[in-house]
Amino acid sequence: MFNIKLIILVFCLIFFAPSSAYAYLDPGTGNMLIYIIISMVGAAAYFLKNVFYGLINELNISTKSCTATQRDESLIIFSEGKIYWNTFKPIIEALLQLEQPFSYLTMDIEDPALLIENPYLDNRYVGEGSGAFARIGQVRGLVMLSTTPNIGTPGYPLPRPRHVKNLVHVFHGVGDVGSYLKFSLDNYDTVLMVGDYMLDNIRDLEKKRNLTEKTCVSAGLPYLDELAQKIHLKDGISEPPIVLAAPSWGDKNFLGRYGIEPLKKLVGAGYKLIVRPHPYSNIIEPQIMAEAQAQLDGHPNVSFDFEPDGSSSFGQADVMISDLSGVRYDFTWLYQRPVITIDMPLRNGDQYEMSDLDRVWEIDTAEELGPVIKPENLDEIDKVVAQALTKKPEDMAALRNRYLTNFRLSGVFVANWLVTESRRLKEISNA
Repeated sequence: MFNIKLIILVFCLIFFAPSSAYAYLDPGTGNMLIYIIISMVGAAAYFLKNVFYGLINELNISTKSCTATQRDESLIIFSEGKIYWNTFKPIIEALLQLEQPFSYLTMDIEDPALLIENPYLDNRYVGEGSGAFARIGQVRGLVMLSTTPNIGTPGYPLPRPRHVKNLVHVFHGVGDVGSYLKFSLDNYDTVLMVGDYMLDNIRDLEKKRNLTEKTCVSAGLPYLDELAQKIHLKDGISEPPIVLAAPSWGDKNFLGRYGIEPLKKLVGAGYKLIVRPHPYSNIIEPQIMAEAQAQLDGHPNVSFDFEPDGSSSFGQADVMISDLSGVRYDFTWLYQRPVITIDMPLRNGDQYEMSDLDRVWEIDTAEELGPVIKPENLDEIDKVVAQALTKKPEDMAALRNRYLTNFRLSGVFVANWLVTESRRLKEISNA
């Protein structure tokens, strides 16, 4: 028998909803209420979808394809939220194209994946905080894909799921394992690498820690598949040239360490400047950006970009200035423009995997992207920008091809690999 309480609840939500209201709201309150309403509508839509599937199952209504309660749990994708949507979107689309049943578990009620209606996708919101981590730790499946580092690391809230046969990591940014916090991938069974360049450092860490060798596959970067669709390569250099300042956050934020003076120098030299901070910087260290805005905002040649999608700023810029951020490679590989790297040590470098490695890829490849400038020479940043602008686009494209695997096709590659691996493990379990 179906649950009559659920039907009554749905009826109340529809019937008693007011058709109109007459009131005045100040702009600030109005924006806040609109945000709350949108969140409530999203949550309600997701709830009603689950009610619908539950009623179908209770009434034993048959369908031609599998319903949400008939999913094959052999393949699971776990996401911490919508900020990783560009990483998972190409993979999800490819899996649906292959008609592969899978589950998608997210800790974010606003995750776009929850809005997808497809008989092969079981998309579920698992909550937030420690409760959600505990639920993820208890999932059962043959293969679980995640981009979350440090799963199972002591002190990290998410344990390694005991009932998952193959825990698989996919990268959500360009870089090497050296830029991850210590022990980030120790509990993974498989690493889907950006390219072959990652293998030596992964094997080095395994040997030093007496770990079993992981399965390592060069798969590429799915989120670059998504970003590549928005690329509009510019012809020539703007007049005046446009410099994009893209500081990272935390220990790597060059604005937090060296201040705003280098950017003022560029504006004084006649360059046009776009300042785009890392999204986490706005959350964790808002005072840094507030100070930068106070000193630069209002200048006709300066703008700030706080949009979630940086495609517009990237497309305009002729050169980027950054620290050890992985965004340097996004810019160079996608837009074929040079990057100036500020050579700065990490304050807490011993917390990162690079402290246990003999080779740090992000440092070794910096000069291939463009000039590297030492902090004591930042007063000459305008001259270094002029030097960087002599780099040729074809050199940047060659650099991408040297390091990145499956450019524009990595989502399809990962999806096919996941399907093959889940079928392999299913055959073993059924033998």
